[in-house]
Amino acid sequence: MISIPDHDAVPARTAWEHLSRGVPRAYAILFFSPNVRFGWFLLAISLVSPGIGLSGLAGAWAAGGIAWALGFDRAKIRNGYLLFNPLLVCLTLGLMNQIYFFAPPVFLALWFAAVLGGLFTSVAMQHAFSQHWGLSAQSLPAIMFAYVLYFLAFAIAGPATTPMLGANPWLDLNFLPAPVQSFFQVYGAMLFEPHPLPGLLVFLALVATSPLAALVATASLGVGMETMNLLGFHVGPDGMIWCGFNFLLCGISLGTAYFAPSRMSLLLALTAAFLCALVTLALATALRYFGLPASALPYNLVVLVLVYALKQRHSPMGLHPSPAPGMLPETAGRFVVLNASRFPDLQLPALDLPFKDECVITQGFHGALTHRAPWNWALDFEIMLKDRRNVGTGGALEDYHTFHKLVLAPCSGIVAAVRAHVPDNIPGTNNPEENWGNYVVIYHEAGYYVLLAHLRQNSPLVYVGQRIVSGEPIGSCGNSGRSPVPHLHLQVQDTAYPGGATRPFCLRNFVEVGPAGIPQTYRISGTPAEGAKLAQPTPLPALHALFCNWLPGEYRYRVTLDDQTTHEETLLLDFDEMGRFRLRSRRHAAQLIAFLSGNVFYTVDYEGPGDSLLALISAGLARVPCIADPGLTWEDHVSPAPFHSKVSRKLHDILDPYFGPDLLAYDYSMQAGEHSFEISCQSKSDRQTPEAPLAGAPRRIVTTLTSRFGIQRIEAQLWNDVKIRVELIQAADGTAAVRGNQTVNSEPWPASLRTATLP
Repeated sequence: MISIPDHDAVPARTAWEHLSRGVPRAYAILFFSPNVRFGWFLLAISLVSPGIGLSGLAGAWAAGGIAWALGFDRAKIRNGYLLFNPLLVCLTLGLMNQIYFFAPPVFLALWFAAVLGGLFTSVAMQHAFSQHWGLSAQSLPAIMFAYVLYFLAFAIAGPATTPMLGANPWLDLNFLPAPVQSFFQVYGAMLFEPHPLPGLLVFLALVATSPLAALVATASLGVGMETMNLLGFHVGPDGMIWCGFNFLLCGISLGTAYFAPSRMSLLLALTAAFLCALVTLALATALRYFGLPASALPYNLVVLVLVYALKQRHSPMGLHPSPAPGMLPETAGRFVVLNASRFPDLQLPALDLPFKDECVITQGFHGALTHRAPWNWALDFEIMLKDRRNVGTGGALEDYHTFHKLVLAPCSGIVAAVRAHVPDNIPGTNNPEENWGNYVVIYHEAGYYVLLAHLRQNSPLVYVGQRIVSGEPIGSCGNSGRSPVPHLHLQVQDTAYPGGATRPFCLRNFVEVGPAGIPQTYRISGTPAEGAKLAQPTPLPALHALFCNWLPGEYRYRVTLDDQTTHEETLLLDFDEMGRFRLRSRRHAAQLIAFLSGNVFYTVDYEGPGDSLLALISAGLARVPCIADPGLTWEDHVSPAPFHSKVSRKLHDILDPYFGPDLLAYDYSMQAGEHSFEISCQSKSDRQTPEAPLAGAPRRIVTTLTSRFGIQRIEAQLWNDVKIRVELIQAADGTAAVRGNQTVNSEPWPASLRTATLP
């Protein structure tokens, strides 16, 4: 199984608090869910057969108490991670007792062994799998120790036969068609309750918790059973129980848990169900000679092999790991699709511009002149003034604006190779014998090398083995090697010396300069086309300092609608275990994560309704670069999910991972004043109408930031023409932000923060 997050909104301190959360989560983990309410419901269903259910429940509590007393990781007790394997072993023992009818002293001895064996085997195997393969041991510890119990039972009471299901009218739902009964029996078998009624309750609980997980699990079950039928093993109502839950688990684990829901993850889940059917038949045939059931062993083997193999990939290719363990599949699918649009270059090496001055891409990826495979992923830079690369006739190297310009390291790393002795060519000539000319190669700790070629003779300022940081001067541009005019060649490769095959990469944190009269566009990342004009953005330390010094605590806001109705909403700002901003609403069940990285402030992972103040903040401050260039614009995307109706949102949660959501696109700009910053957010599309499903989505948002109060004011207009005004009443330090009808201004920014550059 995958792990569940270690933190709770309300911290647990006593053993009782840890176990009261950990035990129900142990049940929920069987379906890869962190939902405590879902776990309590499953726990109640398991008690339909008291002999089995009580054995498992008591085993989970006992294992948790022993783990607490012995000092094991209490977070793993609280999240159920240490308890679900002992739970499974004790449930198995309860089922075995219905076959063997052990004497009470014998059963208690075996039960105590099941608790200890399940706990210690789980701890040992989970640690070994994590250290050696980076995997979870899932339910393998429970299966291994359950096999020990089977052999012990054989030694005590001889061989046993598979128990026959006794007729029970109120559990069997005989009025249902046989295939439907069989379907629900499989869900019930997940809790060792192979009857239609418990299975129906389990299925409904899963649908209520995650409709997407229920859908994928059901599809995988269908593929697995059809594979069995195809191989000539007709599976009737009784025959589905022993193998069907393996197919369910393949679907849930690969289609919604290990990987975020998508078309590729659905295909993987269905493929795993097909393979699992074959493995199930093979293992069942082999294990019957030992009197052992296949249990969940086929699912564990298939899933662990597939997950470990897929960890060796170099590119996700549409199959993305779930962004956080234990996250609801609907949330994970939405975040992955949204982040793929917001951060399309996240998997690529990202480099800074190598010049401080405005430069032009004179040859891009797959360039017609020299950027051909295996060197097709490369960029050539030149500096031009008034669209000319040189002054005069261009007969001398000094006529070219690029010649002798300082070259900056595009990334941090260690200098792996340097060449400096190659003479610069006369303009119009080449030196094919020294193809790359003078160069510097930088090794990045992510495992790739960056080559900067055609430097000026004797200009490199670095040496092999030197550690450098991005933006540090490394030499000056020249015309050495295969270079008819001065330019800088930049590429990412797999080797430390020129000539290695290139890899795709992107540039980051640059301004794309348009024609006169057209606003300049800030790009967090991208691969500019040939002919694109690029410039370094000017840092704005004051805005960066505002975000860095945003105080944790409670912020109380007054929200006023255009009909003059008002209400208050209090936001709690603190930091999570990764140091990110975490904003939570006391009025709504809403949470927003934000972070500051690379001189840019981001909001991500908003969960909550569209009428929360946090929904406006997530859209209005989706991406805020701390840069001072006037007239600069940028764009970003926002998830439409919070602004859908409840029914529409459920439908989109199921369909969007496979067909893609219609994301909300916005243009952003900023105005810097003496006391504050205004971030304007404007929708890129006017196609929506007040009658549209997203009538409650923002059309325009203006957010005012100040150093003393953080977010001081928000003015928004929705697509249904409703206008919203938000004012900060009280800041985290208790300071009143509004006195009467007057807004309190913060202190003006020091001149040093308005003009200094960031480190």
